[in-house]
Amino acid sequence: MSAGWRSTTVQEFVDRGEAELKTGPFGTQLHASDYVEHGTPVINVRNIGFGTIVPEKLEYISEATVSRLSSHLLQADDIVFGRKGAVERHAFLKSGHDRWFQGSDCLRLRASGPNLVPRFLSYCFLTEDHKQWMMNQCSHGATMASLNQAIICRIPFRLPPPTTQRHIADVLSAYDDLIENNTRRIKILEEMAQMIYREWFVNFRFPGHEKARMVESELGPIPKGWTAKRLGDVAGVNKHSIKSSLPPEEIHYIDIASVSTAKIDRKEPMRFADAPGRARRIVRPGDTIWSTVRPNRRSYALILNPEPNLIVSTGFAVLTAETVSYSYLYFATTTDEFADYLTNHATGSAYPAVTGKDFENAPLLVPNESIGNRFHELTGPMLDLSWNLHQRNINLRKTRDFLLPKLISGEVPVEAADEAAAELMGQTA
Repeated sequence: MSAGWRSTTVQEFVDRGEAELKTGPFGTQLHASDYVEHGTPVINVRNIGFGTIVPEKLEYISEATVSRLSSHLLQADDIVFGRKGAVERHAFLKSGHDRWFQGSDCLRLRASGPNLVPRFLSYCFLTEDHKQWMMNQCSHGATMASLNQAIICRIPFRLPPPTTQRHIADVLSAYDDLIENNTRRIKILEEMAQMIYREWFVNFRFPGHEKARMVESELGPIPKGWTAKRLGDVAGVNKHSIKSSLPPEEIHYIDIASVSTAKIDRKEPMRFADAPGRARRIVRPGDTIWSTVRPNRRSYALILNPEPNLIVSTGFAVLTAETVSYSYLYFATTTDEFADYLTNHATGSAYPAVTGKDFENAPLLVPNESIGNRFHELTGPMLDLSWNLHQRNINLRKTRDFLLPKLISGEVPVEAADEAAAELMGQTA
């Protein structure tokens, strides 16, 4: 173990006045009527990720409520835990979250002394050992795990000198900063491409629209020369599957849980002999995959430059562009309207699902060849860059997750990872 490291707990710093714990406002203090449409964001349990804030479904309170409960305002470097449920998670607040508000179901840890670096502590809380410790401490056989201040005070961790803490936090932050920067770029690329799609194919303000004549179709008025078709007329659905007579030895597998909206979160390499029975659908470059189960969740993604033998679950519909570009097919099948079509056609109460036939029968507007080609020329490179940035983030997370427990425990000296981190910081500049 590295020199100068020692074992401690959060309690030591609370006792010394170098850390403070605060429980969120009681329900009698913060009522449902205090929430407003716009105002100060409130962090609740659902907004707590693994060291991050999950911005979906944020709630807001007014300035008057903030003034009344100002002791619950958060600041940069605060660490926020959920009191119920996801007790192994926490949110580390950055400067952009300054003056956000602590929800009733949260606990706040604030380190203020010179001997504990908050960002280092947050990384300690991301190790698998810590997550398991929290689950063991908070479960007690209950239906829902419950966290309190006493448990937080007992959290154990290895502590190096403050300079080493900052050094480790800087190294790991270099990876997180680049991931965050790539994620912002991906979002911008996707929004730009979606804006072009809606402008051209929903608002019909495509190049040369001034001279276009509108004609009636089963989809309503459309430009002359464009057609209303079924998806199955221009694309294949579930065209390729593994043949039992020629199975591959190794695959990269994607199941439904591994895909969120427009993003593949995980691909699992495995021997085909060990793969689930649902690992059957073959995907090719340019394919769009759509979860057939609970389509309202919008679990879909575009596949570009896949690994050899990339296989997805039979729980996906695999859409292969044939007489339209893959970029057009992707954006046409990921609109709100298309998701609503799938949701309305889903059957089953517990796990509402659609079938391949539902995809084949989906109505689809098909532009003329000239406009379709121009759209792909514009958006194809955006999709390529977005895919490459996703792949970089996957590799960055792997490297960070490999280094994290080794740096936090002192097993690997921080100097050993310093040069690579410095190079990454240069890329984020």
